[in-house]
Amino acid sequence: MNKKIQPKMHEVTFKCATCNSEYKIQSTVKQDTVSIDVCSNCHPFYKGSSVNQKVKGRAEKLSSKFEAGKQTMTAKPVEKKVKTSKKQNVVKSLDDLK
Repeated sequence: MNKKIQPKMHEVTFKCATCNSEYKIQSTVKQDTVSIDVCSNCHPFYKGSSVNQKVKGRAEKLSSKFEAGKQTMTAKPVEKKVKTSKKQNVVKSLDDLK
């Protein structure tokens, strides 16, 4: 290898912004410390929390929508109060009009 064109290796500290863990690695990066977003300690894939969820089919989705509708139908309806003015004329029969 030609020594003139190869980049120089030195120890660089990679610091995770999420869990504040530090890794010292040989690299050609010219900085002494590099901040990374996610490392292997805090990434959900490596922690095991990223699990494939069962995908529902069309029939299960439809039945879950109907179940949600049944639950809202069994809830007590809220009574609305009708506002009336005090001067409202109420006609009870045709005789009142004469």
